[in-house]
Amino acid sequence: MSSELSVEQEGMADAAGRCERMAQIQQLLKQGFPWMLFPASLEQEFMAQKQGLRPGHVWLTGLISLLVFNSFLLVDYLMAPDVFQTAMWLRLGVFSPIALALLVLQWLWRDTPLGNPAVTELGLLLSGLGAAATLLYVLAITASNMTSYYHVGFTVIVVYGNVVLRARFWGALIFSLGVVCIHWWGVFVTGGLHDQVMLPVMAWMFSAALFTLISNYALERDERRRFLLTQRERELVNELSAIHLRLRELSRVDVLTALFNRRHFQNYLSQAWQRAAQEGREVAIIMMDLDHFKQYNDHYGHPPGDQCLRQVASEMQASLRQPGDMVARFGGEEFIAVLPHTSLALAVQAAERVRRAIEALAMPHEGSDTASVVTVSLGVACCVASQPGMTPEALISSADQALYRAKGRGRNQVCAVPDSPIDRIQVQHDVHHREGGHHPLAGLF
Repeated sequence: MSSELSVEQEGMADAAGRCERMAQIQQLLKQGFPWMLFPASLEQEFMAQKQGLRPGHVWLTGLISLLVFNSFLLVDYLMAPDVFQTAMWLRLGVFSPIALALLVLQWLWRDTPLGNPAVTELGLLLSGLGAAATLLYVLAITASNMTSYYHVGFTVIVVYGNVVLRARFWGALIFSLGVVCIHWWGVFVTGGLHDQVMLPVMAWMFSAALFTLISNYALERDERRRFLLTQRERELVNELSAIHLRLRELSRVDVLTALFNRRHFQNYLSQAWQRAAQEGREVAIIMMDLDHFKQYNDHYGHPPGDQCLRQVASEMQASLRQPGDMVARFGGEEFIAVLPHTSLALAVQAAERVRRAIEALAMPHEGSDTASVVTVSLGVACCVASQPGMTPEALISSADQALYRAKGRGRNQVCAVPDSPIDRIQVQHDVHHREGGHHPLAGLF
């Protein structure tokens, strides 16, 4: 019972968590997320699924960007020929090996904590700042009069970080500010620009950073919205699946007593019968009926009658001990149980346990003609499933006959239908032996 309760509590907690999550998603979709941040749990999921930072995307864009960066050696040769050897050494001998090493490590660590999108993004943005610093150094040491055209390289770096890499907006913002500061540092410190073009070059660089940031913001906003829509759809599917499973469970369960209903009992009996027939084992049925239940309802009313049914159902279920035993409400005040791989003697014992347990509840029954408390009558039938001519329906009919025999003999007792005289003698012997030499059922067989 405690395990069932804990499972139910876990299910309720999961349902509450799903509702809270759905409410978060709906609120974000309605109100927006101008700061480009979700609540912690959603943010973690978003980063884990972020399209722009998948290992393959990082590897491909990193290699392409590295090729573009090194292709600017031609620009170095044309615009800063006096420091071309130094520029080539910086690009091919320093920056490229470091960048390649970062790409290889990112690929090797892709399934480790060091390979998560935030760490990968940080490493790539730092490499972009390193590329900008390389351009700054070339500007600082060259004496060429073509340096005013050399500043276009900083724009390429900003486009890489904000659009190609598709870094998160806040990372892209910090990266863009870093590149702009490096560029402006180069404008003021390295010189080489006429006063008339300094302001236009700085404004051009700032505009490039601003426009690519706007694009980055729009891309991330759309990506985050798609993520929320996908999560909402997934939550709706999960909720519908949970409702479907719940409806399936309800279709198998009697609402009043929480036992299985007649339909599920018949399916379960059919499966148990097939297994028992294959193994040559026995199957037993116990049918139970509350004695004078109509008078109970007439005397106490229907709400107390429903409570009585629930208590009786609980006691019957608790009195059956084997894992495969299953109890169901058969209709009205009638209950039925299937006991796979159970002999008639053991089924009779189980039925007697049920009878005594319900009588021990001592629920008053002033409308009864036979007892002052609620009692039950039970019929038991058993057979080998592979026995020729036997079917589940025939076994139920035998248990029903035994039940009516118990009611005809005065109620509050157990009657059984052995399927052969040998079984009848064995039932008498087993019951007599297990009850210490005397049993109230001994005269019934």
